[in-house]
This record gives sequence, structure tokens and C-alpha cells, in this order.
Amino acid sequence: MAEILHVTAQAISKWENNKSYPDLEMLLALSNYFQVSVDELLGQKPPTILEKIFGKKGRQKMEKTTNTTQTQEQAKQITIFDINVDFTQDGLMYSQFLATKMQNLSNKSGKNYQVTAHSAATLKAEGPKADLILLMPTYGYAKEKIEEDFPETPVLAISKKDYGLLNAEGLLAEIEPLLS
Repeated sequence: MAEILHVTAQAISKWENNKSYPDLEMLLALSNYFQVSVDELLGQKPPTILEKIFGKKGRQKMEKTTNTTQTQEQAKQITIFDINVDFTQDGLMYSQFLATKMQNLSNKSGKNYQVTAHSAATLKAEGPKADLILLMPTYGYAKEKIEEDFPETPVLAISKKDYGLLNAEGLLAEIEPLLS
């Protein structure tokens, strides 16, 4: 695999051991090589109809709808907004990668968070649904205006360092008190 991607074996090993992650160019190369979408590489594969019906989540969903006396805490919605207006642009894809990493970490730690990434063009539609708004470094300039538009919702601009390192762990630790 290292020869095919023109990277070192150490790079592949780091990816396999979650010590680093492939950049966007490598994600696209891996996507092409394995003939799967980048979404699938990032763990965003949509379930099949059979998985929806007969899978664990499907059974749980059916149990929830049939037992209306149970109430379950609503997931906290963390929405990442990026200035890019097209989901095919590299920046927003990187934001989606960060959202996926944050979602996976919150699932592992038992946090009831739903993390999504959206274009800034969808702010008016998606902003009201958010319990917390994260802004990519390129969109941080709009923080004050967004705080005015959504005064009840915490807004946090992600630092360039955290964004560049995909520091999902640090971001989750930083936003935890804001969601309590």
C-alpha cells in the first residue's frame, strides 16, 4: 500500500494505529484505490434497508417508537460551519473528517452528541437546530455576528492549530462545559 500511495510504511502504520491520519489527497487516493466513497472511508456509510430494519439500531428505533412511555434524552447537536460553499471542496471535506472524528470519540466515551459539518451557506437553516456552533478558522471572523443571531447558543471558533491537527479530543474537552 505504501508503494501504491508513494508514502512510507511508517506513515501507513501510523494511520493503522490512529497516531496520524491521511491528508485529503491520500483520502482521495485511497477512495479511488478501494473504489469506495470518501464518506465510507470516514465511517459515513449509509445503512442498507435491511440494516435499518433488522440491525441493532433498527430494533432499538422500533422499540422506542412502540414504547412511548420511555423518554430518552435528546442528543446535543454540535454543528460545525465552514466558509466553503460546496461539499466537494477540500476544506469542507476536512471539516467533515473532523466532525466524524469528534462523533466517533463522543460515541466511544458515551456522550450523547450528534456532530455534523455544514457549509456556512446553510447557517440560517441549520443554526437553530444546534446546541453548540463551531466555526472553522476561516469562518471565525463571523463569530460575533453569529452570537448575535443565536444568543442562546454557544459559539466557538476553532483555532488553526486544533483544526490542522484534527484535535477532536481537545475540542470535545473544551466544549463539554458549554453543553452541560
